[in-house]
Amino acid sequence: MLQRLFIRNFLLIGELDLELGKGLTVITGETGSGKSILLGALGLAMGGRAEANLQRDPTKRCVVELEVGPGPGSTLVEQWCRSNNVPSETPLILRRQLEPGGRSRAFVNDTPIRLEQLRELGEGLVHIHSQHHTLLLNSPAFQLGLLDHFAGQGPAVKDYEERYRAWRKAKEALEAARARQAQAQNERDYLQFQYDELEAARLVAGEQQEVEQALARADHAEELLLALQGMEDGLNSENGILARMGAIRQNAAKAARLDPVVGALLERLHSVSIDLKDIAGEAGQLAERISIDPKVAEKLRGRWDLLVRLQQKHRAEGTDALITLRDELGARLSRIGSMAEDVKDLEQQETGLHAEVLDLAQKISLQRNKAAAPLAQQVAAILHDLGMPHAVFDFQLHRTEPGAAGMDGIRALFSANKDRAPGPLDKVASGGELGRVMLALISLAAASKELPTVIFDEIDTGVSGEMAHRVGRLIQQMARQRQVIAISHLPQIASKANTHLLVTKDHQAEQVESVIRILDGEERVQALARMLSGHKTTRAAMENARELLGNA
Repeated sequence: MLQRLFIRNFLLIGELDLELGKGLTVITGETGSGKSILLGALGLAMGGRAEANLQRDPTKRCVVELEVGPGPGSTLVEQWCRSNNVPSETPLILRRQLEPGGRSRAFVNDTPIRLEQLRELGEGLVHIHSQHHTLLLNSPAFQLGLLDHFAGQGPAVKDYEERYRAWRKAKEALEAARARQAQAQNERDYLQFQYDELEAARLVAGEQQEVEQALARADHAEELLLALQGMEDGLNSENGILARMGAIRQNAAKAARLDPVVGALLERLHSVSIDLKDIAGEAGQLAERISIDPKVAEKLRGRWDLLVRLQQKHRAEGTDALITLRDELGARLSRIGSMAEDVKDLEQQETGLHAEVLDLAQKISLQRNKAAAPLAQQVAAILHDLGMPHAVFDFQLHRTEPGAAGMDGIRALFSANKDRAPGPLDKVASGGELGRVMLALISLAAASKELPTVIFDEIDTGVSGEMAHRVGRLIQQMARQRQVIAISHLPQIASKANTHLLVTKDHQAEQVESVIRILDGEERVQALARMLSGHKTTRAAMENARELLGNA
């Protein structure tokens, strides 16, 4: 239940701190006095869109704060706080701030939240219905919602909505998987060709450098052979370096016995001789391995050409990059092969969820068909009481493909005259009749679901006299079970209020300002009398006002 509304720097309101009570609160005032400003502020506090130029003083912050106390809706508040990680406190404080620069901020219990979170909470706490909301009567979702509330199958509908969303998600995933599979199949042959080509090349990491070196040796085999053979002969032949060094070492051996320095030189000659002997041996071994067969060079050149061609084709640098590409192609081909299994699994999932959706939709549809006639009869009964004795109301249901609201299409049929067959509500009802139908439906919906606060914005437009009394009684009955706030221009409805708020404009202030105050005692009588007779209050109007209050 709403306990308090605080407004600062909002349109025609400088600052307002308004206490809200139980039962029926009626807000009255002349046209243009600012009654709708209160609804605008409430809408802002509940996550409504913040339009430009809402600040009375654009250089200052606009604040709208709504205090919600315990009562109907407490369970919803606790659940919302848990799911949104907001401290659950009593009272609950919803606050909306509009900064001078245009930035909008939202808070619940001083915890910053997103606007959509605030809107979700607000929609569960307050339900606003105006003469413009009669357009909702033509909305199938609105009509089905009323029918479901009346049938008491809210949990079933919620379960269906979750299953439907899961099915749609699975269906979209299946369609995307099939599209990917079709595209992959189109690419498969090309990918397979590329992979087979790289696989057939039998690539080895670091191979290219070795092939280049081997090819260089093969191309210059004769030159290398002559060099190595010359090296071996120059070292190991009879007149080679090693033979001459042997004679040098022999002569030096005699001198080494006489001088230690010569001995050191002899040791160095010995070490050099060993190195030269090893060099001659290795040169001979390398010479033996050198082949001057042109077929070997041709084979190496073919391998090198293949590696270069593959690198150019795939824009790869080196053999290692080609190996990486080959492995990636193999992985892609493997995934394409597994796509069929993935699609099959998704098909089974989608089929199962679709079956669940159909089963739940059929059960919901059955309950809707059972509830349609009783609800229509109750609507007709209320319409009779609201001055339409020959009113006929009915819900026409028909089967559709499963959608977000089930597999039912719905249309409200209405007739206000006994000589007219019921026709589509939007085609045959006048503005005043639509308002009364809306009021009848909302009163039934309010009785069948947890609506903490219901606000009516001039939903009594188009009625007067005895009909106004009946509309007032219906709103009064609703207010016995929940908080009801009604903006009205009818004294018959205002007289039934537990709290009467009057909105006026203060033209004497430096800036025109809307003033809202609670009426009591004689002030209330005078306000009702003015509503009855206009600006000039007559004695008869005063007596009529007292009579209205006495009969409320």
